[in-house]
Amino acid sequence: MKKFLIILVILLVAIGGYLLWLKWSPNKFIDGFYLVPEDAVMVVETKDPVGNWQKFSSSDMWIGLKTFPAFAEITENADMMDDLIKSNQQVFSLLGQRHLLISIHMTKAKDYDFVYYADMAEASKSDIVKASLTSLVKKLGYVHTVRSFQDIEVNEYLDEKTRDVLSIAYVKNYLVCSYNKGLIDKVITSSLAPETQFGMNPKFTEVNQLTSDEGMCRVFINYSTFHQYLGVYMDDVTDVKSLFASMFYSGFDCTLENNLLMADGYSIVNDSLSSYLQALSVSGKSSTDAEKVFSEKASFFLSLGFNDFNTFYENLDKFMQNDAKAYSEQQAAFKKIQKMLNINIQKNLFDWMGSEIALAQYETDKLIGNKVRSIMAIKANDITSAKENLAIIEKQVRKRTPIRFTNVVYNGYEIKYLQVKGLFKSVFGRLFAKIDKPYYTILGDYVVLSDDPKTLLLTIDDFVAQKTLSNKAAYREFRTNFADKTSVLAYFSPDRHFANFKGLLNSEKWKSSQKNQPYIRCFTHVGLSLSGDGDRMRSVFGTQYTPWTAPVELVDTNVVDDDKDTLSAMDLFLIKNFQDNMNTTYYDNGNPKSSVEMDGTVMDGAYIEYYENGVIKVKGRYNKGIKDGTWKYYKPNGEYDFKEKYKDGALKRNLLEKIFGGGEEDLQED
Repeated sequence: MKKFLIILVILLVAIGGYLLWLKWSPNKFIDGFYLVPEDAVMVVETKDPVGNWQKFSSSDMWIGLKTFPAFAEITENADMMDDLIKSNQQVFSLLGQRHLLISIHMTKAKDYDFVYYADMAEASKSDIVKASLTSLVKKLGYVHTVRSFQDIEVNEYLDEKTRDVLSIAYVKNYLVCSYNKGLIDKVITSSLAPETQFGMNPKFTEVNQLTSDEGMCRVFINYSTFHQYLGVYMDDVTDVKSLFASMFYSGFDCTLENNLLMADGYSIVNDSLSSYLQALSVSGKSSTDAEKVFSEKASFFLSLGFNDFNTFYENLDKFMQNDAKAYSEQQAAFKKIQKMLNINIQKNLFDWMGSEIALAQYETDKLIGNKVRSIMAIKANDITSAKENLAIIEKQVRKRTPIRFTNVVYNGYEIKYLQVKGLFKSVFGRLFAKIDKPYYTILGDYVVLSDDPKTLLLTIDDFVAQKTLSNKAAYREFRTNFADKTSVLAYFSPDRHFANFKGLLNSEKWKSSQKNQPYIRCFTHVGLSLSGDGDRMRSVFGTQYTPWTAPVELVDTNVVDDDKDTLSAMDLFLIKNFQDNMNTTYYDNGNPKSSVEMDGTVMDGAYIEYYENGVIKVKGRYNKGIKDGTWKYYKPNGEYDFKEKYKDGALKRNLLEKIFGGGEEDLQED
């Protein structure tokens, strides 16, 4: 980032000083959007730049974020601007409400820059103003040169210390400046060619007219280039590029109150492409009742809503036909599944589906296998019909697939298994690809499915205890900022989802995220809703800021490694019913005696041995049949006893043990 803020402030102050005596006859001035080149990634607009900056810079959100090391240069410039405004209140009051635009443009594959447009109104024709501005900037020690481009004078100011060059041009009634020479030239070219102007696009005009301007600022997103901007921060933008191709523009009116940033506006949908988003935009809306089923531990939640599933799918089928290849592949996949299982997908699946399909992921303290588990909920319009038809599909699956799992009952709810590879991905898209071989149960009016049985059991436990997302007070309060009925509702808590990042990021980015926890976890809630209305969607984005500090861990120095390990009812149920790769023996009372992961006939993985009351006695790991790593031993009351460390099957002993004796046999006598 360049030190543009101080320069911009000086320019605006100079303009304000002349506005008191410039009383010319009215002129026909242009709107700044007609100067912005059409390839702009985003455009930010404000009519009170000074007042809104003062409000934002005094907010807890900015005060907290500006300590982020990556914002060091922005913070330095912002603090300088604050000092200037505070020490020149009378001068800045002359500015009043002045139209200011900031546009962002890609300049390289992984870089972008800004252009600033300040409406000078009547002052735009004053040579005295322009000369005074040049004089002011030169006094700062900048080297001034002038060049001409398309018959418009461009003033360039070189900072000899940093070698940065600030370019300023007066185009129509706007003062335009940028630290990128090419962008200034592009703005001038665009001003002479209407077909290249951001403001001339009819889709932008539509979203501009729909978006109110009552807040601090308005933000407009151009989806034809937005994926390039995200490519600066993301390694792979393939999926988001496909998503953004479904929309033309979004416009948001932004407000900031009580550390809640809200952006309310509209998105214009591209109805010429095949997309779930287009189908959702014309298929109605639904309440997001899946939040009444998912656990309060949900840190990510996505709900797709419509009047009814068949209407949505009919619209989706119509849009998919725009892409002949994709449509042909999808239809072939359906026919293959129907033929293989001898089922009717329309009758046995689609006809009982209701008005909502939802996906969630839960916060976790520890990832198993570096995987983030997903759970899906499908609302049924007739839950009895759903049970009957799912039973038909399950029966057909068992005829053609050797499934060893036997249906079980947990906490009063029957759990079944449904293996139809690729079905949910082909129907609901890539987001649901992780629901491939799910266990499922019925909770209220919802069929709830997950490939991970523990996630399903946890959901049942919390549903029974009414520890659901909808009953979580903080979520419920945040949820009130969005419409009751939506086509798409996405909820995300960076704070509670943080541990899951380890399974989503590479090792380098995971380490970086750990260092930057305060600037990630301070956003306790993030939400986005899209509500369909033909080729436009009401779009609302919101995020809640709460300062985050690492919790202080209290350590009891009188206790040494007091690990109490007792299996919960859920753990016992999992071991007995879901661990297909575990070799488990049992006591006469039905409790497990020992469990070990197997690779064929060889012990390879976790080993757990239990007392008869279910308390863990020993836990460790085998590596291809031999003990490896740390093994921990516990007393019958669950208290930690001692531990051993193995390497390649051999017990590691310290120096005293080697000199005076003692080893595995002695250690185990305690």
